Amino acid sequence: MAMSIVDDGGDLKLSATPPAPAANSDADHITLSLNDLLPDSNGEIVVMNPQGHLHLNIVTDLQISESGVADSHFTADGTDVNGLSFYAFEGGMRLYYSPEVEITIASHVG
Repeated sequence: MAMSIVDDGGDLKLSATPPAPAANSDADHITLSLNDLLPDSNGEIVVMNPQGHLHLNIVTDLQISESGVADSHFTADGTDVNGLSFYAFEGGMRLYYSPEVEITIASHVG
């Protein structure tokens, strides 16, 4: 799957372009370290994939301090995250994601 990080006025967004359909059902799974995602000046990351379903595995040693659905809120660049799901991590970083993105959080092994 082709991945690109787009700087949209200071807020970095992860964008994915799904490959052609494959026989392997894991073709839409991507694993990244939380450190691979760069938060904006407020410690926020927004992940959207308007092309369809994406399963993103995030590996981190940080503990999740909160999760849920965002209330009315705009990121540093003005992205409206109202209604997006989110994870908040110790230290204050927040990862918002749209409905077509499935997120799995796992700890580092080894």
